[in-house]
Amino acid sequence: MVLAPETVERPEPRPRYRPQRVSVPDRARPAFFAAAGAALLIFAVFGLFTSLTPVVLKDLHVASPTVTGLAAFLVFGSAALAQILLARLSTRTHLIAGLGFLAVGMAVLTTAVWTADLPLFLVGGVVSGAAAGTAFKGSVSTVLSLAVPERRGETLTGLFLAAYLGLSVPVLGLGLAAQTVPVRDAVLVFAGLVAVLAVLLARRFARR
Repeated sequence: MVLAPETVERPEPRPRYRPQRVSVPDRARPAFFAAAGAALLIFAVFGLFTSLTPVVLKDLHVASPTVTGLAAFLVFGSAALAQILLARLSTRTHLIAGLGFLAVGMAVLTTAVWTADLPLFLVGGVVSGAAAGTAFKGSVSTVLSLAVPERRGETLTGLFLAAYLGLSVPVLGLGLAAQTVPVRDAVLVFAGLVAVLAVLLARRFARR
């Protein structure tokens, strides 16, 4: 961070600090809400792998902390790698392909949990991570293109609020559900909802 060049000129005198609200241009709100919805789904998937992987693996009769760490590493590593390798694709392609493959990743994950197949679970993590990383890059690019330059931070704040809601609320619900129903049933419902919403959002981006 010390070596990274600054891209913004610091105003002098510096403005007084004040909490900033979320700011989205009126004309851009439909596209913003679609991108925010995609970010919410993506971070819900990240939340699944970061918080509930030990519970899922326990249901697969795996209690190794190393395997738990490996699963999280594969998800985030594939997300970062996909963003690098697919950087030249258009924003629209990032969103459509990312959301489409996110549904595929959820199908692989569910199959792995129901068949107690650890290698397939890790494959589902790689597919889901790569898809989530690709779609999130598209979401950020979409929001940046919609934002008024002097309010870019306020607009991005709205995207990350949606993302952090996805990281917390659905995963808490899944965790509570896993205490009352079998883990594989809870994962099936969670993954099914994510897959359906991902496909609907992908269709939305394909039309616009």
